[in-house]
Amino acid sequence: MTGEFLLELLCEEIPANALPSIREQLTENFASELAGAGYQGFTVRVASTMRRIVVHAAGLPAMQPDREEEVFGPPVRAAFSNDGSPTPAALGFAKGLGVSVDSLRVAQGPKGEVVAATKQMPGRPTPEVLGEICERIIPELHVPKAMRWGSGEHTFVRPVHKIVALFGEGAFTEKVPVSLFGVGSNCSTVGHRVTSPGRIDVRGVKGFAAYEHLLAEAGVVLDPEERRRTIEGCAGSLAAEVGCEVRPDPALLAEMAELVECPGLLRGEIAGRFLDLPDEVLVTTLRHHQKCLVLVRDGAVAPYFLAVCDRPDDPEGHVRRGNEWVAGARLADAAFFFSQDRKKPFASRREALAKVMFHQKVGTFAQKSKAVEALAGSLAEAAELGLAPELIAHACSLLKLDLTTSMVGEFPELQGVIGGIYARLGGEPEEVWHAVADQYVPVGLEGALPRGPLAAIVGVADRLDTLAGMFGAGEIPSGSKDPFALRRAALAVVRIAAEAPLRCDLQEATHRALLLRKDTVTGEMDAAVAALLDFLEERVRYYLTTAAGVKPEVADAVLAARWGVVPDDVARARALEAVRGEEVFGSLAVAFKRVRNMVSKSGEGRFMGQLLREPAEKELLAAVSRAEKEVQRTVERGDHEMGLRALAGLAAPLDTFFTDVLVICEDKDLRAARLALLGRVEKVFLRLADVSRLSAP
Repeated sequence: MTGEFLLELLCEEIPANALPSIREQLTENFASELAGAGYQGFTVRVASTMRRIVVHAAGLPAMQPDREEEVFGPPVRAAFSNDGSPTPAALGFAKGLGVSVDSLRVAQGPKGEVVAATKQMPGRPTPEVLGEICERIIPELHVPKAMRWGSGEHTFVRPVHKIVALFGEGAFTEKVPVSLFGVGSNCSTVGHRVTSPGRIDVRGVKGFAAYEHLLAEAGVVLDPEERRRTIEGCAGSLAAEVGCEVRPDPALLAEMAELVECPGLLRGEIAGRFLDLPDEVLVTTLRHHQKCLVLVRDGAVAPYFLAVCDRPDDPEGHVRRGNEWVAGARLADAAFFFSQDRKKPFASRREALAKVMFHQKVGTFAQKSKAVEALAGSLAEAAELGLAPELIAHACSLLKLDLTTSMVGEFPELQGVIGGIYARLGGEPEEVWHAVADQYVPVGLEGALPRGPLAAIVGVADRLDTLAGMFGAGEIPSGSKDPFALRRAALAVVRIAAEAPLRCDLQEATHRALLLRKDTVTGEMDAAVAALLDFLEERVRYYLTTAAGVKPEVADAVLAARWGVVPDDVARARALEAVRGEEVFGSLAVAFKRVRNMVSKSGEGRFMGQLLREPAEKELLAAVSRAEKEVQRTVERGDHEMGLRALAGLAAPLDTFFTDVLVICEDKDLRAARLALLGRVEKVFLRLADVSRLSAP
């Protein structure tokens, strides 16, 4: 019979953005620790509310299984003398493990060859093991912003007030010894702090389901997904009562579920005078600042909002009135700033932009606007979009003007959006205000694309200029640190280029972007270009393997040939994914690998077709000539599958060539001619993909 483990940390209110990551980390780390301790066949589940973090592990025996553990000792040179006899280091190592010196063996350790031994590890009581696991992994959790309390010696996401840690078979009967942040484990918890704050004894409760039921009776819904479903259902009902619908917002629904233990929802009203504000302003104020769902009627924001509350009801209306008061105050601020901004034409703010710093090492937003204008013009020309240079220049001149407005100063979430609104109200053409409004979408791979070719090209140019400026200034992401969100910016560039689509070369655009920023590059220009190209290529690879859904080795094969025109990169990758399963491509990959190795080691040589006399080399020459013409035709019409199948026709001639012909022969001219022939083979392959990167499908 197996048992269950329950751990509950009762804390002060935990920020909503910290909880999903905590659940994910604990699930992974507990499973890893239990597996490392020799347990098998267990399950781990982590749940949470804004006041408690709960870990449940099932399928655990009362005793840890016996296991073997490989232990590394001293280096071989220190463990044995020249005649092979053990030194005191080896003798001490063996004695410490309780094994004989004869059982020691040589193993490869982290720093070279060491002696090693297998130690028999007898199992210990599972509660003891669980306590050690808790004390090891809980303090190591990564949280967005930790808090210190007491005398400053304790650090966690929020202060911990109570710990429940129990184990048992059929019921939680045995207390698990856990001590964290100056708090020791016990056997009782508490219910909802308003509706049922009394003590709940968990010892003797018959399993996790019964514990969860006890909490539910005490006003605590432990499962975040259940809380989300409750809020969603209640939102639909409250909206229907006033003839409205809920504006779809899955992310906010998920966040609301993290804000409460007992999911309640109430409907508040918006004063009619605020409905004259643009819908985007209303939504941003209510959603970002008040965490409220917005109701819509006939496609427009209705005079209602839905606020979450940590209780099932609001009998006296205090919570509703409080939310209405705060929302009203925020909307009054928005209305005032909107009115102030509208007192001067939007385009008249250009001079003020020279005082707004983009980055200390890179310059102002006025300088950025000029760089984006030049880059967008060259990108549009390369992509053959047919956009007038004056139109591009005008859109770029308006792009960052909203940074000088009072609205963005108070509501930074409205960057771009409010600029688009002001441009629209100022009578700008639709494609221009779309370009301003959509300059920050998508965020990485998420969200809608910019509306129209002008918005797409301006969005790509703006992000490429940011990347060039930051890489030139040495502000390059490292590890998990990316304070300027450059990875998301690069992913957005790739996605827009792929899906708009934009047929411009990102490699050429990168060179152009850094040249436009040459005065702010702090190191070698070539190094900055190389670093940014590597960074972008990695984002293209990520897009191919996630959004395009191709296998990593297929992405590598395509990018090793050439990359930069992202729609073409995607098309080649999908074509290669489609045909690589055909039988001929296994042998083709092997043959092309020989071609690449030989050309890279010996060079391409000089082509002299008249020197080729062997039937095998003549056959390969004819096959390459046919493939070159066919690949050229297929590339021009974008039929990459047919191009790859044309390459497949080289498999048999290559195999015969390598069997019958000695490439590195004594005759220098003949050797050069044969290497040049292989160089032509390499070039025609690299129009599509480096198939030598493929393994057998």
